[in-house]
Amino acid sequence: MSEHEPNSAPEAGSPSAPAEKKEPKVIKRYTNRKLYDTVESRYVTLDEIAQMIKGGAEVKIIDNRTKEDLTSVTLAQIIFEEEKKRSQMPLGVLREIIRHGGEAVAGFYAEKAGTLVGKVAELKSKTESIREDLSARVTGMFRKPEEAVDELRGKVDSAVKQALDVLGPAAKAEIERLQKRIQELEQKIEQLTKG
Repeated sequence: MSEHEPNSAPEAGSPSAPAEKKEPKVIKRYTNRKLYDTVESRYVTLDEIAQMIKGGAEVKIIDNRTKEDLTSVTLAQIIFEEEKKRSQMPLGVLREIIRHGGEAVAGFYAEKAGTLVGKVAELKSKTESIREDLSARVTGMFRKPEEAVDELRGKVDSAVKQALDVLGPAAKAEIERLQKRIQELEQKIEQLTKG
């Protein structure tokens, strides 16, 4: 397979089947700072490299003349450019990176991941509690369906807002999934009260 045929894969079961870790796409950096994608045979921008990485591609940036690996420098440049567009990294993290290098980033994200896992577990627990409360009130809702639905909706909205304030954007996908589930339960309750 040539480097110009990135999508052709060997047949399954063949000895040259791709391993779990694929070869990185080689990007050459010339002395004029232009970046050249050796697979697609074209010049690329930092934004395009960022999109490749976001799409799951592995890239390796090398200096065309010295063959020095410039991947980490280029990725830092991409982070810098993205940070200029929209400030998304807390100042404390940036300071720690400067003070302690890459170790600070790894430590920060390990700590945040632990905190996030705890907060997601707490959110799941609260949601389960709300769901149980919802289930317990279903029988009473036949008497005053609109008031009960509004009261429960308010409780759910309040709990979700509190969780969002605590968690921030990191747990957005989990929260959206839980909100969808709550909406489904509300629809089922409305169907029960009408039927």
